[in-house]
Amino acid sequence: MEIIKKNIEKLLENVAIENEKLCLALTDRVELTDYTPNGEIWTSALQCALNEHEVVIIPRGKKPYIIDGPVTIPSNRHIIANEGAVIRLLHGTRVLMMRNENTRDGTHAPITDPRDVNITIEGGLWEDWCPHRLGYGNSGMYDSNRSFFGVSTLMLFNNINNLTLKNMTFKNCGGFAVQLGDISRVIIENIRFDSCFADGIHLNGNAESVHIKNVSGEVGDDLVALNMFDWQNSSINFGPCNNVICEDLTLAQSSHYKALRIEPGIYTYDDGSFVDCSLTNAIIRRVSGIKTFKLYCQTPPYAPGEEPERADVGSGDNIFFEDIKIDLDSPIDNLDEYLDSDPIKGTIAGFELGLNAKSIYLKNIDITLHKDKYPYSYLLCIGPKSARFADGREAFDPYFSSTVENIYLEGITVNGEAPKDISPYVREIAFDKLYDNTPSSGKGKINNIIYK
Repeated sequence: MEIIKKNIEKLLENVAIENEKLCLALTDRVELTDYTPNGEIWTSALQCALNEHEVVIIPRGKKPYIIDGPVTIPSNRHIIANEGAVIRLLHGTRVLMMRNENTRDGTHAPITDPRDVNITIEGGLWEDWCPHRLGYGNSGMYDSNRSFFGVSTLMLFNNINNLTLKNMTFKNCGGFAVQLGDISRVIIENIRFDSCFADGIHLNGNAESVHIKNVSGEVGDDLVALNMFDWQNSSINFGPCNNVICEDLTLAQSSHYKALRIEPGIYTYDDGSFVDCSLTNAIIRRVSGIKTFKLYCQTPPYAPGEEPERADVGSGDNIFFEDIKIDLDSPIDNLDEYLDSDPIKGTIAGFELGLNAKSIYLKNIDITLHKDKYPYSYLLCIGPKSARFADGREAFDPYFSSTVENIYLEGITVNGEAPKDISPYVREIAFDKLYDNTPSSGKGKINNIIYK
């Protein structure tokens, strides 16, 4: 176990060194203010600066730099926003602010084009204009035609190697702050969110060697999401994620949705071929403000009797959770089955598993359960989920079955004590045909629990 972790850590240390060397090799620099804006709009000026120079410095200004449409970043570029520099999307703009030059849509088939390389952005306050989450198709679109259907973000980076984002603050984002996928050798550090309304860092599939650290603030959904599989309205990249560390994540208490989503699954392309959107060699540690870690495939809601969207349970291996404190004082999803503690469907847990995994490790987990109010609350559970919205639609996939071969538990405390027997705090969920008009007989199984 320790050898695997050390290898992941060493790999990502080398990625940080490589990215820094590539960035330091860029020397041709200019200040954005050497270019003339179009009135108060800096979009064309910033685009010209990036087209013509490797390093673009954005000085602190008396006013924000207003951007009214997508700015594309070529390979081998370094953007430095000085302290006090504010870059703001023009009020009412429905498209994203910034993306790398050679983004591609991987929704219909895997991406095969050559990738961009070596982009760094550091510093600055990057603002959207939204007062609340506007929803997919209403903010953060790829372009005015929404030609990349699954993009909803202030910044998009995909089809790229060697990306660094650091010392940045995002504010008032109506979609994701940063959306990534089909990407490798990524360093994201010292990121803050101020009154953002969707995911902060939204990482999709085909991601390799990613280090996300020191991320904090207020978001409306996941602070960091590892959605290797995702719905088509919120992703253009599907596939595995390998060698990732997420550490020192602090969700503001003012954030209303206190979950961290990790979504493996099986995704099918237009030609019928499919990919296992798996998670392998992942370390998630020193996380605060999160109630539930959600590790299961979930399709969009559907009405009883309808066919769910095509998907299946994904896989994983060597997934480590460490040094995490959880107060499970309420369900993460405020649906009747959980609020009313339904004995079959009302399970809630700090770690909700619905994947086929070889090895999952939980170390130094301190969880508080409120069994008096939620008797079906646990440290972890595995198996299908089912709940209905007020309009009758199914929120989950009660037909999904999943198995974890080995779960390793070490340093577990429940309500301040180390249990001698961990079994009362682990639940395997099994549905025996919940509904007649929809598949609903999923089961969850843990083959081996190693507890010390």
